[in-house]
Amino acid sequence: MNQTQIKRRGRPSKKKVAQNVTYTPSLIDFSAITKLNNLNVDPKMMETMKSGLALDHFVSYEGGVPSASNMMIIGDPGVGKTTLLLDLLAAVQNKNRKCLFISGEMGRKQMFKYTQRFPQFGIVDTLFMSDYMNHNTKDVIEQALNIGYDLVLIDSIAEIIDGVRDDNNWDRKIAESWLVDVCVNNNKGENKTNKYTSFLLIQQVTKAGVFVGSNKLKHLTDAMLEMRRESDRNGGGTYLTFTKNRNGEAGMRMSFQLTGTQIYYGTIEIDSDGSDEELELEITNPEYADGFKTWNEAPYGDNE
Repeated sequence: MNQTQIKRRGRPSKKKVAQNVTYTPSLIDFSAITKLNNLNVDPKMMETMKSGLALDHFVSYEGGVPSASNMMIIGDPGVGKTTLLLDLLAAVQNKNRKCLFISGEMGRKQMFKYTQRFPQFGIVDTLFMSDYMNHNTKDVIEQALNIGYDLVLIDSIAEIIDGVRDDNNWDRKIAESWLVDVCVNNNKGENKTNKYTSFLLIQQVTKAGVFVGSNKLKHLTDAMLEMRRESDRNGGGTYLTFTKNRNGEAGMRMSFQLTGTQIYYGTIEIDSDGSDEELELEITNPEYADGFKTWNEAPYGDNE
């Protein structure tokens, strides 16, 4: 081959390209960095809301639901999550606290039948999302919470998030971030009455028993309560277990039973020094009709 016909292909020349470096303005106010011994918190934010149920000593060291906190309960459908938390909500409202039940799953007819079985639930202020099918779920929730409540039960967060997604054409992450922001803002008292709202959040699990939701949603919670129905091979029964609890003892286990119109709380088991300590606590709420309360031992203070 004639070398004059050969076209040399050398490496492309390396030209230095000027890079435009942009600097994002700082979004952090470093003056807000605080020494821990200089923290100043409103005493009302440190209060706990007592119900008079054995759940008080199960939920926190102080006894009761802490203000400005978020507790999530997970479990299989039909295991009793709504019944458990409505019992707690009704008992707290009965102690002159302002409470709200946001029902995203059950409508008026279902709840009417529910309160026929458990009359103590009748005092609970309830927002039925089925009444607002033609409204934006996001706006309804925000306006309701802006009234200001001590304790709010949402059943379930999956239904609320799905409604917000559909109404605003958002993906799941954006809808979950919205819910997190709503809870945090109300935790801080950003509502008309400056209530440091606490939330009880019900969430479903997959068939494998795995939590459904992002880590951001999971990290929102101060406490994660699992409700499981054990097989007869393992002794049967339904049990509550805290897998996470910033306000109380994680790993605590309590039996829970529904019989007819009564709600029974059995024993609390605490794994202490490698051994399980069983504490016989109350059965239902003494202020409710046909209810009674038995304390064989009250390890965390008075029997309130």
